[in-house]
Amino acid sequence: MSEQEFDYIIVGAGSSGSVLANKLSEDPNTRVLLLEAGRDDKYRWVQIPLGMGRLLTDEQFVWPFYTEPEPELHDQRVYWPRGRLLGGSSSVNGMLFVRGGAHRYDEWRDGNTPGWGFDEVLPYFKEIEDRPGGDPQYRGTGGPVTISNSDTADPLSNAFVKACVEYGTYENPDYNDAKFEGVGRLQINTRNGQRCSAAKAYLDPARGRPNLQIATHAMATRVEMEGKTARGVHYLRDGVAQYASATREVILSAGPIVSPKLLELSGIGRGEVLREYGIDVIHDLPGVGENLQDHLQNRITYETNVPVTVNDIMNSRLRGALAGLRYMMFKTGWLSQSVATVHAMVRSKPELPHPDVKLQILMASGKDRYSNSKKVGLDPFSGFNIGVFQLYPHSKGSVHIQSTDANVHPKIHANYLSDPRDGEVVLRGLQMAREVAAQPALSPYIVREVRPGPQATSDEALMDYARETAQTSWHPISSCRMGRGPHDVVDHELKVHGTDRLRVIDSSIMPNMPSSNTNAPSIMIGAKGADLVKASARA
Repeated sequence: MSEQEFDYIIVGAGSSGSVLANKLSEDPNTRVLLLEAGRDDKYRWVQIPLGMGRLLTDEQFVWPFYTEPEPELHDQRVYWPRGRLLGGSSSVNGMLFVRGGAHRYDEWRDGNTPGWGFDEVLPYFKEIEDRPGGDPQYRGTGGPVTISNSDTADPLSNAFVKACVEYGTYENPDYNDAKFEGVGRLQINTRNGQRCSAAKAYLDPARGRPNLQIATHAMATRVEMEGKTARGVHYLRDGVAQYASATREVILSAGPIVSPKLLELSGIGRGEVLREYGIDVIHDLPGVGENLQDHLQNRITYETNVPVTVNDIMNSRLRGALAGLRYMMFKTGWLSQSVATVHAMVRSKPELPHPDVKLQILMASGKDRYSNSKKVGLDPFSGFNIGVFQLYPHSKGSVHIQSTDANVHPKIHANYLSDPRDGEVVLRGLQMAREVAAQPALSPYIVREVRPGPQATSDEALMDYARETAQTSWHPISSCRMGRGPHDVVDHELKVHGTDRLRVIDSSIMPNMPSSNTNAPSIMIGAKGADLVKASARA
């Protein structure tokens, strides 16, 4: 077993870990080791925005996690892919850059996590982004993550915007500004027509630093604890056992599935879970792996009479070749975009203080979210989806080890729709999607509703369809929740309760679900977390 010594060891090179590696290695006298269990990100379909369709079912690029059978979803096991390469899930996601509503961060602050209100996290959102033309009070320029406008000049996207306004909301030119409510064209993290992942934004500029070592194919197996103090990390690199010691801190940024797994393998977690697998309980911390939440995604599918969808370029060799040529020559067109182009943040009930549903047009249709060709379920006609997302789910699940072998995936219970309030909002969201589709601006472009189809007229039929076809939105959070309660895992400085020199800094620490997507908040957490680590070093 080889051994090396560093000041900081970061486990996981995803949306938060990439930021940490960059910011902590800015000091040339600080030695940083970044461990990534996956591969390098230098692959063409990673860089091409529309290439995510190829990546999400390829185990070279994603970890193929599955939930346990979900009782409220007809016992289906839901596929939860997570990025398996530098940049983590930011290298395989839809690139939507969405901060979420300010009120959610204020709820973080008011829930015993001082320093995490919107006014306090806003400087970090501004720091990470390059968004020319925005209101400088709320938007940043010159940051590592380039934010571009989704190219939504097609008639379907424009009609969806108008239909949402006809339905009763208003057009919002910048949902990442002061208000997030309303319908707006999506902003995506791309630069010159290519994906601007956390790896591209933060690791590429830092790769040449001699004090930063980036190890791919390096799977952490446990944190070495001396009493309740973290001393280093055991890991396998290409199957060879290795150990690295940390003179300052060990930081877990492995994400909401793997970070709690590593804590448990290291003897930190719910005592009965650890003892079941013969693991010595170093610190009984019952919140590890609990409080898991995710956005459940449902959708209504339509056939359209305008051939402007992703289906059209995937189903036609000529259109596909022309799209490829356009991208190679100009880095524009569908290959430079996300399949989602517009979203609307709306209220399921008018008396609510904030929107609780997202309606989003996706310019492709098929049997599920992973249909990228006719062979795997892409519809043979021009089609699109209106996706329905409940912004603030009440249902909570868990993720726990089921083996002492770090190669064995943990057991995931999402518990979707286990809280009846969630089912009510999902049903209303699907009804709202249909009502938007029926508006004068959009209905002329619709040939027919394909899924669930006109036969699903009752609430029972619509919910049965939802339970049968629902999938993840790829937004798991909270399995190492931040707070001061008995079931919280880290404090407001992201230090693991009851331990020394050990932090978790990734989306697993979120106290509750931010509004909509989680990638931008995860990058923010990495940026703020790095400053918290630096402040401790100076103290």
